[in-house]
Amino acid sequence: ITFHMEKGMTPKDAAVHGAMELMGPVTASILTTIAAFVPMMFMSGIIGKFVIAIPIVVILMLALSWLESFFILPSHVAHFTNPNKHPKERAWLLALDSVYNKVLTVAVRFRWITVAISIAVLFSALSLAKTMPFELFPAEGVDEFVVRATAKPGTSLKAMREKLRAVDKSLRKELTAEHLQATLIMAGEISQDQGDPLTQRGSRYGQIRAIYTPAVSRQDHDVLDEMRAAERVVTGQFPDLDIAFTEVQPGPPLGRALEAEISSGDEEDSNSAARRLIAFLNTVDGVTSVDSGLKRGDDEIHVVMDRELATYAGVDLANASNIIRAASGGLVVSYVHKGTEEVDITIRYPESDKGGLETLKSVQIPNRRDGLVPLSKVAHFEVREGFTTIRHKDAIRIINVTADIDADIITSKALNSLVIKNQEQWLGDLVDDVSVNYGGEEEKNNESAKSLAIAFMFALIGIFFILAIQFNNLTYPLIVMLAIPFGAIGIILSVYLHDIYWRPMPLSFFSMLGMVALTGVVVNSSLILLVFIQRALQDGVEVIEAIITAGRRRLRAVLLTATTTVVGLLPTAYGWGGSDPFVQPIALALSSGLMFATAVTLIGIPATFAVGVDIKNFVGKVFRFKR
Repeated sequence: ITFHMEKGMTPKDAAVHGAMELMGPVTASILTTIAAFVPMMFMSGIIGKFVIAIPIVVILMLALSWLESFFILPSHVAHFTNPNKHPKERAWLLALDSVYNKVLTVAVRFRWITVAISIAVLFSALSLAKTMPFELFPAEGVDEFVVRATAKPGTSLKAMREKLRAVDKSLRKELTAEHLQATLIMAGEISQDQGDPLTQRGSRYGQIRAIYTPAVSRQDHDVLDEMRAAERVVTGQFPDLDIAFTEVQPGPPLGRALEAEISSGDEEDSNSAARRLIAFLNTVDGVTSVDSGLKRGDDEIHVVMDRELATYAGVDLANASNIIRAASGGLVVSYVHKGTEEVDITIRYPESDKGGLETLKSVQIPNRRDGLVPLSKVAHFEVREGFTTIRHKDAIRIINVTADIDADIITSKALNSLVIKNQEQWLGDLVDDVSVNYGGEEEKNNESAKSLAIAFMFALIGIFFILAIQFNNLTYPLIVMLAIPFGAIGIILSVYLHDIYWRPMPLSFFSMLGMVALTGVVVNSSLILLVFIQRALQDGVEVIEAIITAGRRRLRAVLLTATTTVVGLLPTAYGWGGSDPFVQPIALALSSGLMFATAVTLIGIPATFAVGVDIKNFVGKVFRFKR
């Protein structure tokens, strides 16, 4: 609109001509951005449910901005612009245009070198990314941690509550009262979340969950530092308890940093393999705690029936098992209603000082001849060490081994890679007899990366077809989409430099989301630039002149869009006035990637277009020569 008013049009005519001129390319650019976000709505798993709000909000905002751009903004310009006012061009804008003209001329003149340098920088950045740590959801903005406590076998629930109260009292002395919201004590169970494979239930188990005020309200306070300091003090004060501290990371539940499922046809092989893995994990720097299904539970009484004697005595094994179950745990015979609650009526043996074993030995089993046979006459009893958890998959017992980590020392991905790489070493002679499957955070990492990659692929396909319809050409969309991977250079370099000079910042799922968001923004600028080049060529302008003229005409719009976007994102990226651990990496990735992608749009894309014209002319000459 401004361009047409500078050419002498009235504000009303300029508004109409400007809106109609950009209706096609701007609509296509908005559709490409929508195409980048739509596949995210169909991501699978719990991660897909977690991020689905992002594409919905972005798509609605883009649709509304399109309406504003073509129906409201032109009307404002037509009615409020003074056509008789012609402000003088600012000197710095003229200087910027002159400098860009010289740089673009050199870049297009040495276009092959320009493209080669761009590709070399891209591959260098991708090589750098392979050396950088990756965490699906970094431990930023942690608001909770869990203290897991295990007492000696035989500890009653009442005694466990008293122990937990003592631990809670000691813990509170080590925490900052003004930031601590509450501590929740739970006796009888240990579980990090509903999907925890090592949920432990019993009177000797318990946990304390420390809950802090939201991270945004305590800018200079780190829960992880305070948790580790408290762990060193509290664990030493209670030597009779097995105590472990674990942070509760924000975001969807991912499981432990390492979760290994070990199974075998021979239970002893599974137990041995689990012990070897535990021993290996204890040698890894950065592993803070290791847990497994081998943890000793309460003693178990195994009743081993002598089938031959039972048959001779006329004892039915199914009937005997029911009697034993009733003797050990009681038998529910009826129920009563207490308000809306249903209460079971259970018959059980009276409490005895003799203990469970003596009670079982005295049990009488009815036989088929209406007599009673002492259980001790047809069975023998074995007292064995029990396990805290027993899990099966496909009727085969599996043993879980889990590990928590200090993310400042080692990441979940690095730990899983290390364990898998050395699997043959720690399994030893059991390598062919034992099966090991890995889940937890690593499984969610792979699931999310695969789901996001599929979404990104469909986004690229959608973007390509939208661009092909806009240009009515198959070459132009490819040139526009070449800008997409170059946006990754800015993201990788930004995360790398911030990780060194600001604070720990690994590549994460949110950085990847920033790359998806950047796709639409980068395509927008490149698309409109190539639309102007295409229109100039259709008007008969020579290729190099068309490239430079279109670049200079779009310079201010591209820089203005990029600058306003980056400036708008910087407060969120650096937490000025408050930070959010989820949005911050997206804002940082989008702003840094956009800065680098803008340079690629203004210099790299024109040079690439010129290279494409050279290749087209060369191929045309070869075919004409053959004919």
